[in-house]
Amino acid sequence: MTEFLIYDGKVAVALLVFYLFYRFLLKKETFHRFNRVVLVGTAVLSFLLPLCIITIHEPIEVEPVVPEPAVLATELPAQELGPLVETAVPWWPIALIILFWAGVAFVLGRVCISILSIVRIIRRGQLVRGEDGCQIIVTERDIDPFSWMKFIVLSRKDWEAPHESILAHEKSHIGLGHSVEVLLVDVLSALQWFNPAIWMLRADLQELHEYEADDAVLRAGTNIKEYQYLLIRKAVSKSGYSVANSFNHSILKNRITMMSKSKSPLSRGWRVLYLLPLVCLGLGLQARTVYVPIDKDSEKIPAEEQFNYFLPEIVVMKYTDASVKPEDVIHVNRVNEIKLTAGKNFDTEPVCSENFSRWLNSRLLYPAGCLYDGTLVAMFVVGEDGKVGNVEIVSGLCEELDKSVADLIGKAPEWTPAKKDGKPVATVLFQPVIFKIRTATTANSTQTSPVVLNVHADGGIEGKGNVVPGATVIINAEANTPMGIVNDLKDWLREVGALKVYYSKQSETESVMRHLAPSVTNKTLKVQTYDEALKGIDRKDICVARINAHDKIFFESGAYDNDVDILRVGKAFLKAHGAKTVITLTYDRGTSYGVYQNLQALLTQIYNEVRDEKAREVYGKSLVDLSEDQRAAILRLVPMTVLETDMKG
Repeated sequence: MTEFLIYDGKVAVALLVFYLFYRFLLKKETFHRFNRVVLVGTAVLSFLLPLCIITIHEPIEVEPVVPEPAVLATELPAQELGPLVETAVPWWPIALIILFWAGVAFVLGRVCISILSIVRIIRRGQLVRGEDGCQIIVTERDIDPFSWMKFIVLSRKDWEAPHESILAHEKSHIGLGHSVEVLLVDVLSALQWFNPAIWMLRADLQELHEYEADDAVLRAGTNIKEYQYLLIRKAVSKSGYSVANSFNHSILKNRITMMSKSKSPLSRGWRVLYLLPLVCLGLGLQARTVYVPIDKDSEKIPAEEQFNYFLPEIVVMKYTDASVKPEDVIHVNRVNEIKLTAGKNFDTEPVCSENFSRWLNSRLLYPAGCLYDGTLVAMFVVGEDGKVGNVEIVSGLCEELDKSVADLIGKAPEWTPAKKDGKPVATVLFQPVIFKIRTATTANSTQTSPVVLNVHADGGIEGKGNVVPGATVIINAEANTPMGIVNDLKDWLREVGALKVYYSKQSETESVMRHLAPSVTNKTLKVQTYDEALKGIDRKDICVARINAHDKIFFESGAYDNDVDILRVGKAFLKAHGAKTVITLTYDRGTSYGVYQNLQALLTQIYNEVRDEKAREVYGKSLVDLSEDQRAAILRLVPMTVLETDMKG
């Protein structure tokens, strides 16, 4: 919406400049029809010119850029995401938008009221005759003669008096299509209601309409003096219908002066050429320079402008049995050999119809017997039509892995293409994939059994000495433990490098698992920001769940005090948005662990119940009764995506 207001501001500037030049160069000339075309044409041109953007391609040398590795995290750290969940939106853009559309509605409302008033008069009047494609309506109301579309409306008094000049005048309005022009300018005026130039242009246009109609009457043989006296007699009142062409118009003095004025020489019509430099200036001010990267080795500019973009990398893990030793793993690292000029040189990024990283990660598997690991980089093109093509492995590991990644990307969902200057453009995307193999020896070198950390409300923690890198941790906190203590513990677990963390439910064996984001101090890894994690996800598919410091739960668009309402609202949201659903969970440091963990369990229950309903719908039986393949299919239809952010305060 803000972009539209910027566009409308550009229209206002163009309209003002065009009108000022018209007023100083052409307004006083007698080229009535020519001036009409100029006024209406420049009004329409003012709305079209900001949409015409010239792109200038400029070659430039770009040094190779090596992508910074990134990992997908289920949990997102507070220092990057906390404030983004409830970002304060400035009030003034919203107020400006409301004010703008209120003005548009007001102007359009006045136009509609004028049209309805005219239609009411026409319907209640008497159709006396039709001639020259016009219908003459006589009304009992004491109003001035006017015309609208194909109708000429006169009062009974004017109809019974000599009215030939009046009819000739109004027939000229109809024959020249003046009503259509006024209606068009009225619509444009609604979008430019704040701009004085549009209202002055509208008044000048109506003035030109009267000049044209007067000229047509005089050319038909009407005595000029008698016609001017008629106008003076009618000047004691005026019509109140802004969209109609009234015989009595408030510009009487100008009309009489124009009738007596000698015709302007045709040479002055060339003044309209002022439009050419103004249009060129407008296009020049909007021209954009796009720098096209040069291949430094060949010193050649690519045949087409190239748009390159690195996607967040994903990780594929493989755990082997005891028969595979660490020395059997073949490590490949060719990423540094890639020579690319990558960067975002477009206005809007390409967006997959699904979360592409999640879609790809959920389908990539290690081929049986493959012992290669390392970073693979795939390149593919998202065309202007959103189709994926030209898949190529620019840094491979082995034939099997290369083929599996290329084949899968070739089957990717459609994308919304990137845009440059408002137009879709083809984009070259690079997808890094990290393949990791963990042998039994490597796994045993860490700790395979979970470490239970008992957290007390006073801040005491039992079992921290048993945590080692790669450990699975179960947090068992007292219900009244502030989440600030748990949050500090999670920060410490990140530093240690814990692999997984489970939150145990009070007095039950049930627990909820969440992956911890890597340590922020680990410079080899990049923690995703909120926007990066939600890239490719429509904001309407995001359900925000938050617990404040007083344990009040805010879910979706309301506050709830019982589990039943949360389950009801959550299930309805998940059913409505399906696989695209993303739930963001936030809390304050004063939030109690018991309420936090209960909400975690409720979120899991929401997904489980919807999955069970989906299983019955697709396979006719509950989720627990499905085969492994059927269950996997249901989990793909209803994937659980919960992004957790820590909040400080």
